[in-house]
Amino acid sequence: MTDLKKKAHQALPYLRKWVNDLLILTDEVVSKIQCSEDDPFGFMAMCFLSKQRDHMISILALGENQDVVLISKSMIEGLCQLLWAVQDSDNRALRWRTFAWIHDWRVMRRKIAAGEPVDAERRANIEKALQEFGDQFLKRPARAARDRGAPLPDNPYHDNWTGHRIKQIFNWTGGDKLYQKLYKPFSDWQHWSPGGIGAAIKYQKNRVVYSSASVTDLATVLATGFQCLLQTLEVVDKHLKPGMTSKIDKLRDRYIAWGEEKGENEN
Repeated sequence: MTDLKKKAHQALPYLRKWVNDLLILTDEVVSKIQCSEDDPFGFMAMCFLSKQRDHMISILALGENQDVVLISKSMIEGLCQLLWAVQDSDNRALRWRTFAWIHDWRVMRRKIAAGEPVDAERRANIEKALQEFGDQFLKRPARAARDRGAPLPDNPYHDNWTGHRIKQIFNWTGGDKLYQKLYKPFSDWQHWSPGGIGAAIKYQKNRVVYSSASVTDLATVLATGFQCLLQTLEVVDKHLKPGMTSKIDKLRDRYIAWGEEKGENEN
């Protein structure tokens, strides 16, 4: 076992304990919050916190399964989107919410194309919502067409609620290194790349199976998940003020101190 693998193996039980402590604290914070849809960013932040919590629990449940890297990748992306939203919290939270109408419009279009019935009232509601919220999601050619008074292109709206590539969101939230070192490498497994799939293949007679995640990947996933959940919790605490700042700070400081002590002991 290499030194790196040995260090990761030794860190695993401690990382699992830190994650469990954070999950307990997360549940305590949530129990003190009254979530309201009248607060767009508060609602968005709570939605993200709930999902990050569920992702973290799933990572623990999957154990050594390779798919933990997929969940970790999703947690990283969720954190960066939330941190991007924080930069203009009211407008971007509303943007996140109202993009649901773009999704509904696309579902409706697929039904119409397939000859399926669409409820008239539902269609009217979607079209009314697009008149109110749709302009902010228009792609550049569609905006140009709108300004000329010309018909919109067949698919005028952005593919996602931010209107930007995820790499840009990472860069704008200070996550460029996170993108290069974790998010991008983990994509090999998600996108069925030979670089990801091939490295994990094992043959058993006439079957193909996949090896467990390496101890270094497991340690990385747990540490990454901890960071994503913690930072999401900090965003919620700052915005909704449930009175838990000191407990969150204490856990974060203890975790950092453990990491520093661990590093010093390894040198």
